Amino acid sequence: MSIIKIEDTKKWINSFVAIISILIGYLVIKFLGQMGEWFDLEAKVKNFLMVSQGVGILIGLSSFLFVTKNSKAYGHMTEVYTELTKVVWPERDNVVKSTVGIIIGVSIISGLFVAVDFLFRKLLELAY
Repeated sequence: MSIIKIEDTKKWINSFVAIISILIGYLVIKFLGQMGEWFDLEAKVKNFLMVSQGVGILIGLSSFLFVTKNSKAYGHMTEVYTELTKVVWPERDNVVKSTVGIIIGVSIISGLFVAVDFLFRKLLELAY
């Protein structure tokens, strides 16, 4: 059962690019704020906070436009999305059974390691 439909390609790609562009803008704003603290740019540049936020918004918006207008990048994202639509997600019961099996297996193996460690510790105490 695939939760992603091929008809929603453009919507999901644009949403993904928008989220990444917002993150890029946020990181630029934070970076410029940190540079402002290090080099005391708040005192040297008038309205530094507005300038840094404007630059962050501008870079985020330009990255969104660059990716959406670049046919090679958009084509690659379309191919990735098309492959993602082919993924068959497992049923909930299978995931729960696999998770419980892995937890039991890891518990058994860790118990064996604890037992071997305890045994070697006792043997070393007897030797010394």
